[in-house]
Amino acid sequence: MGNNNSSSSSSSSWSPRAWLGSSIPCLKPKREHKLLIHGLDSSGKTTLLYRLKMGEVVTTIPTIGFNVETLKFEGREFVAWDVGGRDKIRPLMRHYYPGTDGVIFMVDSNYEDRMQQARDEFYRLVTDELMENKPVLLLCNKQDLPNAWSPERVASFFGVETASKTTRMVRVLGCIATKAENVWEGLEWLAMAIENDGAKVDEESDTEEEQLEEAEDLATVSHPEKRELSHDPTAPANPTLKHFQPIKQGTMCPFAKAAKLWGGLSQTPTLDVKELASSHAEALTKFVRCSDSQKLDGFCIELEDPRAQSADPEDVGACVKEVLTLLSDLDPAKECVMSVNYIGSRGWRFRFDQMDFFVTTFAPCYSKTSSRYAFETGRAFILLQPESSFLRHDLPVDSPHTNWEEPQTIRDKTRVAFHKAGQPYFIPRTTNYPAAEHIVKPLKDDGIAVVQWWLDKTVSRQE
Repeated sequence: MGNNNSSSSSSSSWSPRAWLGSSIPCLKPKREHKLLIHGLDSSGKTTLLYRLKMGEVVTTIPTIGFNVETLKFEGREFVAWDVGGRDKIRPLMRHYYPGTDGVIFMVDSNYEDRMQQARDEFYRLVTDELMENKPVLLLCNKQDLPNAWSPERVASFFGVETASKTTRMVRVLGCIATKAENVWEGLEWLAMAIENDGAKVDEESDTEEEQLEEAEDLATVSHPEKRELSHDPTAPANPTLKHFQPIKQGTMCPFAKAAKLWGGLSQTPTLDVKELASSHAEALTKFVRCSDSQKLDGFCIELEDPRAQSADPEDVGACVKEVLTLLSDLDPAKECVMSVNYIGSRGWRFRFDQMDFFVTTFAPCYSKTSSRYAFETGRAFILLQPESSFLRHDLPVDSPHTNWEEPQTIRDKTRVAFHKAGQPYFIPRTTNYPAAEHIVKPLKDDGIAVVQWWLDKTVSRQE
């Protein structure tokens, strides 16, 4: 590399064969390129910008708005925009997309708790139509820290290989922003990718066998995990999805109607609840890994346990809780949230493989006025909906409309009852995971009694 600041080490880079590498021909460069530096707050964006601009580390504070600097590199000029990554500023990022030639997406590799949030933001970036065919340099920052994720792990978690094969160019590099380690190498790649106008070039594909293998990969890239499962989770003929279809078609929930679902294995009468959970754990893990890249909205599990067919919601709730607890025990992230006491208003939440889900149960015990009505299927289901899918559909946290005058649904009746009692409707903080009643709501509205039921079941208590 011609720049003295360039790192000669490539041990932190990850560039599989299907990705863009150094083989991009260097065409006549444009005079100036607009570069967007994207990522969550505290990921190192401003540190990187001024390390490249001034050649030194400067003291930074969280960016409110943006910083813009011109960077000169190898006879090229980049107008680099560093935009604040805080929650309230992040939605404005899209206003900076028009005219952007390339993106540096910064990830704090050492901050595992925010990796899911970073992945969601990366997904929003690379799937936006304004960023189509724009090269993205994914920099896994803070590689010098002991708990930093490797570039390989970040790439796998972000589903980058799929993104790079289908719609755009992506390069993943480990870096240390304070030293600009590996950054110059990444900038050279980004410049050549921009100047090549988004053309994708593989490193080598000499043999017919290699070409055929790559063609097969591309043909199945939209659902690569299917080949590793014993069933097709998205096919209309999938028994679980087929049985769930009347609910999907009949529900008044606009989200559920449009949701793209994976169906688990249908339970057979000889399969007990423990075996049911075990048979779904692998598929749910793969669902988590590809839910963002495939825009999946829900994982559906069918229950044929006799308790799920009961007219008593207590029985249904006990069955649901047992299934979720057994799944939690098989969590590859080893969090086991269902068996750990903790403080928090978790309500109908479930966490698996570091992904948060909203839990909905549909069962025969619910009436036509209930949002959990099974539409005379005679079947019971657990629907796990990733919180990230709610963000993708830009839905509000709850329905904005409540029928205060003539409430029909249990939800509306409960809200009206709370309103009449002068009580706020909320989920109190608890010291243990909610009981089965938290997963399956009561069947009937008994006026003020509903308020007392809710408070009794959710009041903070010590075991």
